[in-house]
Amino acid sequence: MQHSTTLAKTTCIAALVIGILSAAFAFTTKTPAYSITTGAVATVIGFVSLYVGRKNIDDMQLAAAGIFMAVVACLVGLWQIYS
Repeated sequence: MQHSTTLAKTTCIAALVIGILSAAFAFTTKTPAYSITTGAVATVIGFVSLYVGRKNIDDMQLAAAGIFMAVVACLVGLWQIYS
């Protein structure tokens, strides 16, 4: 196992925070398009950070959690559109 670099740790934590914020925004906004857009942007950021932190499992877990929360934001937006 390789040690985490500062860049990898920072990007993966940022992906987690951005994913959480996008999910929180999706639940509070009244415009579903904004939920889907922020979720999609957070998903892209999550995948980039997943690539940056690919050598350390702890960093990958943080990025995966951010991606999960971003997908939740997208699903909330889609649910708001179709319900």
